[in-house]
Amino acid sequence: MRKKIKKNKQSTHKYVLWTIRWLLIGSIIINLVYIILHLFDQSLATKSAQMNAIEENITITFWAVVTFAVTFLHDYFEKNRNIHIPDILESVIIIFIYAAIFLSVRFNLYDDVFWWDIILHTASGVILGFIGFLLIYKLNSRHSMNISPLLVAVFSFTFSVTVDVIFEIYEFLMDIIFGTDMQSWNLPANTIELGRTFQGIGLRDTMSDLIFDTIGALSISIICFFLYKNEKKKSLRLMHEVFPDQ
Repeated sequence: MRKKIKKNKQSTHKYVLWTIRWLLIGSIIINLVYIILHLFDQSLATKSAQMNAIEENITITFWAVVTFAVTFLHDYFEKNRNIHIPDILESVIIIFIYAAIFLSVRFNLYDDVFWWDIILHTASGVILGFIGFLLIYKLNSRHSMNISPLLVAVFSFTFSVTVDVIFEIYEFLMDIIFGTDMQSWNLPANTIELGRTFQGIGLRDTMSDLIFDTIGALSISIICFFLYKNEKKKSLRLMHEVFPDQ
């Protein structure tokens, strides 16, 4: 029965994985066709309009290729690092990456849907927190796993928030050095974000991201606390499956 359930989970995971990959392949092909058509399109009013249309399709194609490449990272970790990511967690991560990288760019969701960024940052807090929970085994299993559940929860929380803070610093540096708009400096002041107009949209964007990252991290750390406290054997078995060499 367990083998059947495990097989069904694996098949569902493979379905999710290859569905996303084929969607990305389809998008790459379609946008390449559009690029070719734009090159020979005489109906566009100006050369500038033609170049803007081509640039948009190139951007979408680029991020589709990046997202497609990222879906193969788990193969690298499993074959070269002997890290076995659980199928459910891997499916969640792949869907998150597809949504955060490709869908956001393709449909301009960060600007057009005010709650999109909130959902993604809350989800990232949860995912990173659970990864931090698993990493505890990597760091401590050769010594002792007789760890306080509170310490487990605190590590999961701080790991998640730290990674999110580093990402916000990365966004800031990209905006400063390369002139990008990752922190939404160019959005109107009345854009729906936490804070007030006088604080500037960039600051409000950063702080709202960190707040929702923290909410996600806090939520999963509480779950990890009770999971490790009440189901320690199951937790350790899951951790060992992820890091079998430890």
